[in-house]
Amino acid sequence: MQLPADILLAARYLRPKRTFVSIITLLSVFGPMLGVALLIIVTSVMAGFDRNIRERILGMQAHLQLAPVFSARGRRQVIEAPEHVLKALKEAGAVGAPIIEGPILIQQRDQVVAKFLKGIVPKRERLVTNIHEGESFRGRFEIEEGEALIGSDMALELGVDLGDEILIHSPARLTQNVKWEKDGQVKITEPDEVYVPEEVKIVGIFSLGVSEYDSGIVFVCLDQAADLFGYEWGSATTVHARVPDPFAMDEITRGIEKRLPQMRVVTWQQANRMLFGALKSEKSLMFFLLTFIVIVASFAIAGTLVTVAVQKTREIGVMKAMGMGSFLISRVFLLQGMAIGMMGTSAGVAVGLTVLHFRDKVADLISAILKVDIFPKTIYHLSSIPSLTTVSDLVLIVSLALLICLGASLLPALYASALSPAAAFQDEN
Repeated sequence: MQLPADILLAARYLRPKRTFVSIITLLSVFGPMLGVALLIIVTSVMAGFDRNIRERILGMQAHLQLAPVFSARGRRQVIEAPEHVLKALKEAGAVGAPIIEGPILIQQRDQVVAKFLKGIVPKRERLVTNIHEGESFRGRFEIEEGEALIGSDMALELGVDLGDEILIHSPARLTQNVKWEKDGQVKITEPDEVYVPEEVKIVGIFSLGVSEYDSGIVFVCLDQAADLFGYEWGSATTVHARVPDPFAMDEITRGIEKRLPQMRVVTWQQANRMLFGALKSEKSLMFFLLTFIVIVASFAIAGTLVTVAVQKTREIGVMKAMGMGSFLISRVFLLQGMAIGMMGTSAGVAVGLTVLHFRDKVADLISAILKVDIFPKTIYHLSSIPSLTTVSDLVLIVSLALLICLGASLLPALYASALSPAAAFQDEN
């Protein structure tokens, strides 16, 4: 089968007569290969981190949070009887659990630190979050009055362990005898009763791998939290819920809003909008910066093709004199550039996917060479480097690389097509 002239010439220019492959062609292929491989590796690892963060958030946070609207004075309302909210959630296809939350002070000997407290009902909390799951959880999750769960980072900060006791101070009770008068003056009255902090025993220590939770949150039973903040037993400040599919919850959310118009409904995407926005922006920025590697590599392709065009000036003049059109001449160099781009892109995809497959071994090798742990497990709380390679990312990277390589071929193609036969024969090269 006779191949078209432009394909034959492009293949002939890629491979010289005396060697199987041109060194210059290999160097041109290396640039796109490196750029594509780096794009795939970085994009996949960042997508893996994003997926890991989402899984952690969905494990420690509820999919929905329901809270009463603020009063006209901007004061937070309390759900006095959350049973009707739980019933409405069940009818809409979700399962809920009541919570009382607020700021507290924790005292351990002479050390006093500000933290955040959540009062829970353990049996219902199991249905909503996964705090109790995982090998990192130690102790007992079913807390009773006088018992507490704390994070691993908080335990290290306070120097406590299972079985130790801590004191919890409620700012609401500490400031209950301080009143603001209408004229702006502060009035301090004698307390009606002697203030005594709550003493709780640590019966469980969790580690979720998120500093905000592991170092800042204390869990106690719901009624004890009500005593700390001065609420009635059985009440709640919020009710959080879990749905069957956290990525397809619009219908359930609308059903809840219809059944509970007096409640504010906040989804987990809305609650973490800033975090996910930052992750998306970081991924886009890294993709944008690494694209310049492919762009720089395309200059090597352009340089190679310009060199070939200059070397083949007389040959191009002969072909034009024999009647070969300028468009066919330009196609020769466009096909040559695309061939280099396809070889480099294919090699880059293979190298990138191979490195991702052996990413942990590669990280261990680099750590051994540099004598530095490049992926400390104590910081990331991960046993391996996360990775997520999607078809859409691969298609985008491959398409972008081929488009850049095609663009790099345009200048040499235009140069070759613009050569006149007379000028080509006068050239001494």
